[in-house]
Amino acid sequence: MRIENLSIKAVTIIIFSMIGVVAIVLSILAGSYFKKAALNAQMNSLSRVIEVASYEMLRELNVYTFDLGMKMGHSRELIQAARKHKLESNKEQISAILDDPFINGFVGFSNINLEKIRVYDLDLTLIAESQQGIEGLNKNLDDYLLKKIIQRKGIERLKTIDVLWMSSHGPMHSTLVPLGGLHLIAYLEVIVNPAFNLSDIGKITKTPISVYFTNGEPVTVSQIETKNDNYLPIQFTLNTSEGKPAYKIIGYEDVAKLDKEMGETQVVTISGFLVLSLITLIFALWLFNRFLFVPLKRMMRDMEQMTHGRLDLTVNKKGLREFYFLAQTFNLMANQVRQRTNELERLLDLDDSAIMCFGSDNEAVYFNSGASSLFAYSRDEIGDLDLSDLFVEDINQLMSQSVEASVNAQSKLNVQLNCRSKSGEQFQCEAVINSIDPLNSSGYAIVLRPITNDRGSNKEDCSASTEQSGQRMNAIEQSLSNLLEMAKTNPSLLSSLNNLEQGVTDSKGAIDNKIQVREQAVSVMLSALACWERDLSRSKLDLAEESKIWPVYIDKSTPTTRTLDKYLNIESCPKNPRCQRVIDTAEFVLKQLGDHQTEYKKKLIDSLQVLRQLISGI
Repeated sequence: MRIENLSIKAVTIIIFSMIGVVAIVLSILAGSYFKKAALNAQMNSLSRVIEVASYEMLRELNVYTFDLGMKMGHSRELIQAARKHKLESNKEQISAILDDPFINGFVGFSNINLEKIRVYDLDLTLIAESQQGIEGLNKNLDDYLLKKIIQRKGIERLKTIDVLWMSSHGPMHSTLVPLGGLHLIAYLEVIVNPAFNLSDIGKITKTPISVYFTNGEPVTVSQIETKNDNYLPIQFTLNTSEGKPAYKIIGYEDVAKLDKEMGETQVVTISGFLVLSLITLIFALWLFNRFLFVPLKRMMRDMEQMTHGRLDLTVNKKGLREFYFLAQTFNLMANQVRQRTNELERLLDLDDSAIMCFGSDNEAVYFNSGASSLFAYSRDEIGDLDLSDLFVEDINQLMSQSVEASVNAQSKLNVQLNCRSKSGEQFQCEAVINSIDPLNSSGYAIVLRPITNDRGSNKEDCSASTEQSGQRMNAIEQSLSNLLEMAKTNPSLLSSLNNLEQGVTDSKGAIDNKIQVREQAVSVMLSALACWERDLSRSKLDLAEESKIWPVYIDKSTPTTRTLDKYLNIESCPKNPRCQRVIDTAEFVLKQLGDHQTEYKKKLIDSLQVLRQLISGI
């Protein structure tokens, strides 16, 4: 089905029906998947908690083994016996010393399950071990522990090492401490069974846990598991230091409590979703009114205006059925716009000549790209220019003399003009000046071509160039007049031109308080400059540079503020002043003053308020 066959009413019904269906489906899906997502999140969270608790248990375990190892490592009796370990009698003495913690106990004896204490020489060969404790352990250090101690060099070998490793009797935890202090003579290994401390994990997590060996043999089983209550099992595997599985730890989360919390959250979530859905529907209605029905009314009104000469409106035919119908009617009248824009293209498709138009107040109305390049002014600066900024000669006087001297009273003048660029540099151009009257007031259209200092040129070339400029002026004269006449009634139609400024639309009909606005703009600028210089002790050049509102020109290596200076004198102020620039400047100065109250600041605020009232017509 083509979109042109759909009506606005049908599309509206379809959209709101889809929104209702989506809201219902999302509510069902939210109820179905919310619990699953919450359970997964809870499982991941509890698994991470068990992991942290497991390593905390190992850290506490290491505190006891380190304390025992350091105490025995500084035993003079053990150190002396280890130095003479090659004697068989000394080995028996070392074993007796190592048995002492098993027989007489030590600090923290009840907190760990001590399995073995062994002494190794500097080559990591077993010297002796305690007779007490577990039997059948490998006489050598664990491979992972051995690898770590071998990798250490120099003073690093004086640091303790603790690892969790797998033995023939299951996972063991070893702490290796240096024997002899700074004068290392041997290593002391304290071996404990971590299974004794695994129950501490449940105390840390405050949840029931069960612990199993990797082969499934239980270490400790929670009563929750045996009773098979409604608890959510969370599994975590505790690995050895080498990365091999050592224990399987299962924590249990109270599902009943979780279900209650999820139920409350689900009610809040669904309620919030329904509220958001309602808000979305209301917002959709606003969008339909804002972007569908209101534009439709505006389009119909514009079509009526086009029949009275308003040709600045266009519409795309792609759209709903009603829009398509209106666009078809609308585009029948768009042919007139295309004819006018063809004239614009003829003007802009000329060669690189500089083309300019000035209004009755001598202010720049239009610049093409060639003129902007020739005089080095940006698009934003054109509206502040007038004839005296660009030409050394008085154009008004030249045209008056030409009319008086001409028998036919022609309004066209071929002449060489001395031009002035943005940097202040002067250059000569061939110029064709023509008086135009497109806006019910006199103005000038000027075509310029720079004069090159070519020694090979002759009078015939100069004459041909002048004739060519005259022909070019004839070609663009009618187009430029027509375009500016369009700007009189259809200013928005020309908004896409390269350098058309506000001067065109402003000059079509001067408002009653135009002179007052101009005088007040000067008053505001003078007040702003007074605040800036006297209250802030800054220069006029600083104001232009810091505010970035006014351009700074370089005239013979000297920075100047020509545009800003115009707004400080009623004689030089443009006939159509840039009031927004003036307001921005005043607000910038007030912002810099902050809360500081002065007489000049009060005067600036009053002047700014009057200017705003004049602009708004109050």
